[in-house]
Amino acid sequence: MIRRCQVTHNAHKPPVQEKQLSIQDPSGFRIQLEEITFNGVDLRWGSYINHDARVLSFRPDKQAIVSHFRIQDASAANTHAIREKQFVVYRETPESYDLFIPPTNNKTRSFFELIVTDDFFDHIFTEESRFMERFRGYQTFNRPAPEFTAQMLPAMHSIIHDMQHAPYSGALRATYLETKATELFLMQVLQLDQPSPVPARLTPGDTERLHSIKHYIDLHYEKPLSIMALARTAGINQMKLKNGFKALFNTTVFGYISGLRMQEAKRLLLEEKMYVNEVADRMGYKYPQHFTAAFRKKFGLLPKDLKN
Repeated sequence: MIRRCQVTHNAHKPPVQEKQLSIQDPSGFRIQLEEITFNGVDLRWGSYINHDARVLSFRPDKQAIVSHFRIQDASAANTHAIREKQFVVYRETPESYDLFIPPTNNKTRSFFELIVTDDFFDHIFTEESRFMERFRGYQTFNRPAPEFTAQMLPAMHSIIHDMQHAPYSGALRATYLETKATELFLMQVLQLDQPSPVPARLTPGDTERLHSIKHYIDLHYEKPLSIMALARTAGINQMKLKNGFKALFNTTVFGYISGLRMQEAKRLLLEEKMYVNEVADRMGYKYPQHFTAAFRKKFGLLPKDLKN
């Protein structure tokens, strides 16, 4: 049985607590976890390899609201679970329940979880949110629900990355992480509040091709991409690509590409210390000023201000 460990409270408890855990069994199942706890909020990054399908008995240590983000998934074609780059929000109670773990085909499956209390939820609750209204009265526990599942946005990946590499320590780090956790949860609320698009007439084959296009974009977003070339690559017509992509992923093809490019540009500026004109060229902009305008529209500041 896997149990979420609760940190022992004491008078000198630091504002941010961290722990790492690595487990391996003779069958080849391996999992690595990194956890950060602050102000009643838990952040958990995990990755694992599982050779054979298995069921794990799991017992949470408290009642909580869990947001599970599937960052990377070798079995993205599995229609019985959330896909790669999707998230789901559900409630947990301190009762044992079983988790089905499908095989990862000798590849790594990675995830992130934001775990908050009912007080956290109630503090930001508003009747203006359709999702929050429905979720507050939802009485199914320890089981993710498709109705509270949505596509991850590139900005969500950025926030998750920023929390793992917080530039502060002590109480300032706790404040920073709480602000980021709130921002991430509110981003989920906005995504789950989006009205359901008019269903596109997609066959199972169309859906699979659209997911393969999205995966192709994830790998090649820095290269010049066009609707015509993407449609030809996947064997789907251009209209179905544009409408189907929007219906499945709640964003346009070029909106998705632009989001990935801007997040990578931000990383290159901050972590690789590249010059603005170098990043603009790498992201496919002929003129740096066009890149600067797009970056400012996305993040609200100039690239040079980010570097400073």
